[in-house]
Amino acid sequence: MDARNKTPEQALVTSEADLARVMQKIEEQKLFGIDLEFIPERTYYPIICLIQLAVADEVYLIDPLKLKDRQLDPLWQAMADPSILKVLHAASQDLTIAYQRSGLMPKNIFDTQIAAGFLGLGYPAGYGKLLSSVFNTQLSKTESFTDWQMRPLTPSQIEYAIGDVEHLLGLYRHLHSQLSEAGRLSWVEDECRYFERQDFYVKEPGKEFLKIKGAQALASRKLAVLQELCRYREEEAKRIDKPPRTVLNDNILLEIARKPPQKVEDIKRIRGIRPDQLHHLGDKMIQAVKRALALPDGQCPQWPAGKAPAKSDVLIADILYTILKLRAQDFELAPELIATRDELQSFVRWARQIDGDISRAEQVQGPSLSESWRLELAGKELLAILNGARVDLTINLKSNHSPVKLKLNA
Repeated sequence: MDARNKTPEQALVTSEADLARVMQKIEEQKLFGIDLEFIPERTYYPIICLIQLAVADEVYLIDPLKLKDRQLDPLWQAMADPSILKVLHAASQDLTIAYQRSGLMPKNIFDTQIAAGFLGLGYPAGYGKLLSSVFNTQLSKTESFTDWQMRPLTPSQIEYAIGDVEHLLGLYRHLHSQLSEAGRLSWVEDECRYFERQDFYVKEPGKEFLKIKGAQALASRKLAVLQELCRYREEEAKRIDKPPRTVLNDNILLEIARKPPQKVEDIKRIRGIRPDQLHHLGDKMIQAVKRALALPDGQCPQWPAGKAPAKSDVLIADILYTILKLRAQDFELAPELIATRDELQSFVRWARQIDGDISRAEQVQGPSLSESWRLELAGKELLAILNGARVDLTINLKSNHSPVKLKLNA
């Protein structure tokens, strides 16, 4: 059943019986690698066109265009089984698609992209680049933009698909070993547990308008119009199984919100609206506008910009970021894995809330830098600096490896 050295017709798993044999091997191994080939631009949810699995020393190519609906349930159930470890590279999108397809929460995930970042191999590192640096293995790039929905697949497509998972478990073992030796395995496990959170997959409804470029300039009432239009667009996109922006693009919705029409004829004046859109969607758009205009003032949305950070907080956070980059360099970590500039601004505000007292940390919910390994690696030191601890900074232009040294004096 191994997909290697087979013709395209032989390489694909297309029957429930063959899939059951693959799942039996997964159950025995309690470990598999997975990658998805999908097309996101044609339907509301991406079309899964191919599922590549690495189990022990074999590669299986599952054809979801043949095995449809409930026939793939055993695989999705394995994705949700906490006793089975799943290895992916840049797992976010594949896991989201798996959740959308199955409604089951993925559990026990190891993301090799995150793992590489914690070993100083770059973040976010591409899979091909990572394999090249770790194993000196080169992947084919010839099918990067191929149409995976077409059948039969070509030999080149099969080779490309196999390459995406062929070395995935070997990479996992290498990274796992290095992380264990460096004492950082628990850090990666903490990060990957984020994929087990409901809020990673299920976003609050009614917030789609926040993604529209230019929406932040609208007054509250016009934001309400945009919110209702976005809700209608989502409903229509789901109904006809199309990506929302192909139903009505963002610019059209924004322009309607800026100058709310009273009747369908008013929408004709908007540049970019097609006659077929006006014919099929015009009445519903007017109804959405009327619902928004009828809302009480207190129910109209506000742009969640919040209060801008004080200039002093921005300055302090910038200084902390410099210190953080030095610490990240010491540990050969990408600083983005520890905290961003915005998160450091939140950290400064959090430090004020707890009055710089680490013993009060659990009383006030803080940013990720105030928790777990991040707190131990950098958070406590940064908090000490915010409390007035002295910092000695030394620059040595003759040193290429570590030209800047920082020492904290309690």
